[in-house]
Amino acid sequence: MSNTDTEHVTFIVIILAASSLWTHKAGLLKAEHIAKYVLLVTAILVAIVAVIKTIKKLKRVQWRHSPDSTAVDTMTGLEFERYIAKLLRTRGYTQVKLTEEYDYGIDIIATKNGTTWGIQVKRYSGLVGADAVRQAVTALRIYHCDKAMVITNSTFSRPAIALADANDCVLIDESKLNVMM
Repeated sequence: MSNTDTEHVTFIVIILAASSLWTHKAGLLKAEHIAKYVLLVTAILVAIVAVIKTIKKLKRVQWRHSPDSTAVDTMTGLEFERYIAKLLRTRGYTQVKLTEEYDYGIDIIATKNGTTWGIQVKRYSGLVGADAVRQAVTALRIYHCDKAMVITNSTFSRPAIALADANDCVLIDESKLNVMM
């Protein structure tokens, strides 16, 4: 819990304690009911803290994972590459790095479960063709990668899908990307 959360909870406890003392002093609360009142106040505080933590966690997850698909569609190619690199890190990939500006068909290199992936990233408004798959597959040796992947915010043409299948290249299209996000 952060310092701010602790301060809020402390403030609530002080207010509740003061109100219970005032109520008790005014003779409105009998001694046998104080234990029940304290348990109720404690349960309410625990629930409040749990709700605060859950809301903060959801906000962190949402911020980390999503610009929505319309925001992705307005990114530049480099912004999209950086976003995908960050997304890969959240999905358990390690040693994630972008390649040089003028790459040979691999935009991102990342490792997961002992496999080094060469990833071509395409932010397109139309179909992604076989050239993207060809570039990723042929650049594997240059970058010392084990497997190829092409990620797009769009969809793949039939020739791209056929070429990827024949070369064990993983394709992540718009629908799969939305699931990842």
